[in-house]
Amino acid sequence: MVIKMIKLSSNPVIKKIWEKFGFNVFILMGVLGVILISLSELPKEKNDETAQAYSAEEYRKNMEEELTRLLSAVNGAGQVQVMITLESGEETVYAWQEKTSDDVQKQDGESTTQRTTYENEVVMVSAGSDKQALVEKTMQPAVQGVVVVCRGADDIQVVSDITNAVSVALNVPTNRVCVIKMQ
Repeated sequence: MVIKMIKLSSNPVIKKIWEKFGFNVFILMGVLGVILISLSELPKEKNDETAQAYSAEEYRKNMEEELTRLLSAVNGAGQVQVMITLESGEETVYAWQEKTSDDVQKQDGESTTQRTTYENEVVMVSAGSDKQALVEKTMQPAVQGVVVVCRGADDIQVVSDITNAVSVALNVPTNRVCVIKMQ
């Protein structure tokens, strides 16, 4: 047998296991490997579900928290509070399939009539026993405006730095950013 050719005497632990269980060890290791591989797929499915459950409200709150941390680091800003307004909710874009068909008819031997028909339909995919529309992408809502309330807003340089930081970080024009002094 090929397995017996392996030099087992070099490691006494392996030798004891081989003497006690023999070839069954390899079968057990193979079964455990298959189980571990199948279990490694479970967290990925759970992560996909949580990623899809990310709402526009959570998106807004996360942006406000990150922007608050960023603006608190601006020299002279002091304590900062941020409020972000969004234009709409989350938007889902579905995959579409376009079908075209040309119908050419000849009349009187010389003149022809051509008619083109266009049909658009949402691409459907099987999801278990159901059919669902294929999601091409999910877009988070655009920022409509930002209000920043901070202690250092009485300094024109701080207001300018905060306005520019918000404008660049969120890709909004400066006229949609309002910086106000905190009480």
